[in-house]
Amino acid sequence: MLQLILFVPLMILISFSVSLASDDSIKVVPGNYSITTTTKSNMNPNPQIETEEQCITDTSFNPSMAIPDEGCSTSNVKKSGNTLAFDIKCSGGDMMPPMTGKAEASTTSSTLSYFIKMVGAFQGQEFSINSKSEGKRTGDCK
Repeated sequence: MLQLILFVPLMILISFSVSLASDDSIKVVPGNYSITTTTKSNMNPNPQIETEEQCITDTSFNPSMAIPDEGCSTSNVKKSGNTLAFDIKCSGGDMMPPMTGKAEASTTSSTLSYFIKMVGAFQGQEFSINSKSEGKRTGDCK
């Protein structure tokens, strides 16, 4: 289960490494970001907090960037200003069980934030994972 809890926020951070053009996207100011991710689960009483430096070269973010390539899709995308809200559905596989969830991403000229809530079942137990990432631009990529 610990691997699953770590997988969800990791896919979020990786999501900023590939850019795809889309009408359902929001602007991202490229640069170096300090990103703190807090992940909570009903199956683990202790929240996991990680801070990472990441060079973001993309100029936009869209929902397809926030999901694993295999077995996941987004739907119900709603854009309001610099915020995207959307649903996620993953059919599951070797690395994760089937899950559904909701996500919201927003950006400003110097920040990015992302919230995701996923639910599913693992070894017969219902689980939920809430992950919140907040990034602050610290300058140009090195």
